[in-house]
This record gives sequence, C-alpha cells and structure tokens, in this order.
Amino acid sequence: MKEEMITIPKSVYESEKKMRFFGASSDEIYNKRFHIFIGISISNKKITGEMALNYLTWAVRNTKGKVAVIIADELNIVNYEILDKYSKGKAKKRAQSQGSYFEELFLKQIKKLPLCDQPKIEIYKWETVLKDKKYLELKEFLEKQYEIDSEFKSAVLYFVKKYMRKKERIINDKRKTDRLASYILGELPTLLEGITIDGIHYGLCIYPTYFASGMSQFVMDLVAEELDIGKKINKLVKHKSVLVEAWLD
Repeated sequence: MKEEMITIPKSVYESEKKMRFFGASSDEIYNKRFHIFIGISISNKKITGEMALNYLTWAVRNTKGKVAVIIADELNIVNYEILDKYSKGKAKKRAQSQGSYFEELFLKQIKKLPLCDQPKIEIYKWETVLKDKKYLELKEFLEKQYEIDSEFKSAVLYFVKKYMRKKERIINDKRKTDRLASYILGELPTLLEGITIDGIHYGLCIYPTYFASGMSQFVMDLVAEELDIGKKINKLVKHKSVLVEAWLD
C-alpha cells in the first residue's frame, strides 16, 4: 500500500501491520461483527499514551458499536505477592495504583478522539468482570479441571513458567506456582467467551503484547479440541471469542 493511499493516521496503519488475528478472518473483523474490548495487563510497562490512542482509534473504527477497556488490576495481585514478594496489603495497593494509572492514561486519550466516538468507549476495572455470571461459571469450571486434568494443568503451568522466566524469577514451590496459575485461570474465560457487561457481549479482544506468549494460539487449540478439555469447554462456551494480538515496539 502506497503511503498516499492511506486514509487513516500513519501511526495507526503502522500498528495494524503488527496485528495477528485468531478466531476470525480480517473480513469478519473489518465488517464490524463484534463489540470490542481492549485487554490491559497492569504489568505491561510498554503501553504509552500514543499506543493507547492507536488501539482506541482502531477499536472504535472496527467495533459493532461499543468498546470496553478492561484493566486487569485485581487479577495481578497474586503476581505482586509471589513474584515481587509483596505483602497482601501492599500487593492490593500496588494493583489499585497501577489500575488507576492505566485508567487515567486511557481517559486522556479518549478525549483526543472525535466527539462522536468518545461515548462509544467505557473503561472497567476487573471487579466488573467478576460480576459476569458466565465468566464466573467458566472460571469455576477451569479451576476444577486444573485440579483433576493433568494435561490441562501442564499446559497452564507452561505459561506460568514462561512468565517467570520473563520476570527472571525461579520458584519451585508447588503451592506458589498453583497460586500463580490463578492468573491464567482468571484470564482464560474472557479469552474463550469474551465478556458481557450491561447486556453487551464484547466478543473481540485486542491485546497489546511485546513477547510471544502463545496464549492466543492456546485458546484456539482449546476450542479446536486439541486437548481433551476442549470438548467440555465447547459445551459451555456459547460465543467463541476472537483474539487480536497487537505487537508493541
């Protein structure tokens, strides 16, 4: 595509070149079939205001109607406790502080969008996700399967260990690694089914990332029944989520 043919900001166009789609074709996504949510990990230090604006611009341009920014603040408490050795109280305060930081970051960028687009976007903390009955049902199911399904547990622990390596931490305590797995088990329902808030189902998740975790492909493998648990998951999941990895510089 020649630069003079670009009808969107060049910064957004450059971001789109670094996107990978899972669970739907680009045509389905660009035909606005899904309400979109932007998943934000509070441990992601690479997200800048400019990047946030790019994600918001892409999301409002391609959403079916609404855009949700979902900040996984409470979900990260366990990582602060175990990987950073914070007390429970300090870990909670740190998560709240980082959650508020990202909330303010996105609020500032929303105000830079055209006035007609700003009302399309809502920002939610993780406590809102915990009110979704379908989310809680899937989470409870996955937690039980983690205890009894060795194949699924091994797959989840693969991601836990990979994250520990990225953080340059070595933890051999089984109790602690099981607690760290609660982050993955808490995140998975939103990646499998999306999230419903105020009657709106957000079925496409765009996720800013800077390293190849393999999580999106893992979700696709689950719904494709590459693991035995996939058969059970497909009986529970009504609306399979679409994932978009947005690679950061």
